[in-house]
Amino acid sequence: MSYHKSAAIIFITMLFSLAGCANQPSAKYNANYPFSEIVSYSLFPRSHAINDVQRLSDFQRNRIELAIEEAMEDLDFSYAEQENADVVVSYFVVQSSLRELKAYNREVKACLVCTEKEQRTINKAVRTDMLIIDLLPTSNMRSVYRQVTDLKMKPKNSSDENRQLIIDAVEQALADLSVLVNPKN
Repeated sequence: MSYHKSAAIIFITMLFSLAGCANQPSAKYNANYPFSEIVSYSLFPRSHAINDVQRLSDFQRNRIELAIEEAMEDLDFSYAEQENADVVVSYFVVQSSLRELKAYNREVKACLVCTEKEQRTINKAVRTDMLIIDLLPTSNMRSVYRQVTDLKMKPKNSSDENRQLIIDAVEQALADLSVLVNPKN
């Protein structure tokens, strides 16, 4: 069996085994990654190619990034420039384009060797109006943690209501990270 096929089978098996564990975090994550060693994080700079995958306004990006910074600070991680950080926190707002989601998955290396059918399995629970948060170690820039949460912002909501929805979604997306970082708590 080829390395790529083996890696895909391991990744898919990991996803399914994690989904069935009631005491485990609901996030999809690499169980072999040393989450307890994470001290610092970064975000992609606005000039990074990953930001070209999805059209979000600077206003939307600012809100999401501020919520991520606050949630990571609550988890006692410190911000660092990307070259000095342990992980990069990446995000994607699922709108109407599956092509954008596929492009994003390629950028964060979410199961690069997966077939189209395996990609559909991974994305099965993903719907529009959701927020995806990925953590990528700076050593290989391949997602080791992914959580998908609802983000049902409505045009009729006030600005403050939509801001709170973003904060809640980011907090929910990163909640399992605290269990992985401090497994004894």
